[in-house]
Order: sequence, then C-alpha cells, then structure tokens
Amino acid sequence: MRLVFSLSVLRADFHHHINTDPCDGSFVRHSAGALIDRAAAIGLDVLAITCHESVPYDQGATRYAADRGILLLRGMEATVDGHHALLLNFREFPRGVCTMADVTACKSPDAMVIAPHPFYPAAVAGGDLLVQDGAVFDAIEFSGLYTPLTQSFNRRALEHARKANLPVVGNSDTHFLWQLGRTYTLIDAAPEPAAVLEAVRHGRVRLVTQPLSWVHLMRFILESHSTVRTLRDSLLYMFQVLQRTRVRHQPAPYAAVPVTAPVPRTPELRAERR
Repeated sequence: MRLVFSLSVLRADFHHHINTDPCDGSFVRHSAGALIDRAAAIGLDVLAITCHESVPYDQGATRYAADRGILLLRGMEATVDGHHALLLNFREFPRGVCTMADVTACKSPDAMVIAPHPFYPAAVAGGDLLVQDGAVFDAIEFSGLYTPLTQSFNRRALEHARKANLPVVGNSDTHFLWQLGRTYTLIDAAPEPAAVLEAVRHGRVRLVTQPLSWVHLMRFILESHSTVRTLRDSLLYMFQVLQRTRVRHQPAPYAAVPVTAPVPRTPELRAERR
C-alpha cells in the first residue's frame, strides 16, 4: 500500500497540555505561547491545545500561533462517560465531564473526535468507549508515550483502527516541551481547520514516530509528580517487561530512530490533488 502526497504536507500534533490545565497545570510549566514557540522552532504546522475538561485559553493564542505560521485548533480532552476523548474544532464544547450523548449533541460536521491512548493501562483510557461508541470517533491516536519495549498499547490501537477502518494520528500528549517532535502526523491538506480535519477523515495522513527512551519515560513520571503508587506500578511494570525480554526478544515494529509509517486504512490511501 503506497501513500502519495502532494506538495502541501503539514506536520500536525493534536494533543497538548499547558500550564492553565485545571488537572495537569500543577506540573506543566509552559504557557500556550511557549508551546507555540517551541512547535514553530521544530517545524510543526498544526497544533491543538487539549487541556483536561476545559479550554483555558482565548483567541489571542490562535492569533499568536498564526503570526508564527502555525494553525491552532481549539480543543479539549474531555472526560466522557469516565474516559478521555479529544474534541477538536467544536463550535460549542460540551461540559468537560460529560456523556457521549452530550458529545454527539454538540458535534458538528466540521468537528472531530479522537480516541487518545485508547488501550493504555489506565482507567481513563478510551478503549471501552471506542468499542462501545465507535461511530462517534473520527480517528485513533498513536500515543508518543511509549518505549521500544512498551509498544503493545499502540499496537492494539493500530489493530483496532484497521478493523474499524479509522485513520490513525500520531500525537505526543505533550506535558513537557522536550516531548515535542518525536511523534506527529503528516497531513496532506491546506492549512485551514476544515481542510486539515477533512484530510484526516479521508486518511490522507502518515504517522511519524520515535519511541521514548527509558530515561525519558522515568523523567516524565517524575516530572509529572506522579503518586508513589503510580511510580511503584511503573517501576514494577518496567521490571516485568525487562524480565520478559531476557527470555524472548521480540522485534519492534518501529525503529529507535525517526520513521514514517502509513496508517492502516482501506481502500488504498491516496493524497493526490484532483
């Protein structure tokens, strides 16, 4: 399967948190402006700030991004029936903690719903929601929060996307600026909200990803002020993974250098201008 791009390819990342996030703002240090500056410096073209259960920034951020050549989409990481969902470009967002019926009622044709980290081992991961209400979702996230030895969660996301015929977008789930640029999406579209989201829906995308090292992962856990229980569980999980790899080495589906991989979708993906 071959993906053919035109010349207007955008680098996009739809999952970011900033210091005004009502849930994660206690440890996220960067502002919307600092995020935009860093994104511009590394060559990203499209961003969505998706704070938990709110949209804690105004149109000033959108204008600031535009002045730096970046399209900023309004977004929110809502808690929907107890699980996370990325809501992008809604004309009117539902309450931050809401039901899938609320999301459906507020969703317009130019809005998008993405399942973030759907099969990660967390109560708020959206795998159950994705399975139960799959028709509401427009895309599935390939999360940048993984290492070469912890790719099974994203692998399940790819498998589900293939079965459900949904596009996959690479997102960094940025809480720290050093995460930017490791996992993102190439999109064949004009730099306009409607064009970008329409291209995603039609699968004119390509995943670009590089795994985190174990040092990066531990840095994320420590800098995010994780609880003692979370830290303990993370260390135990890493120990179990390392023990398994001593018995049997499994080749990783992604190399430990930046790579691009076509998103599973049928029929054949094409992005040629007609």
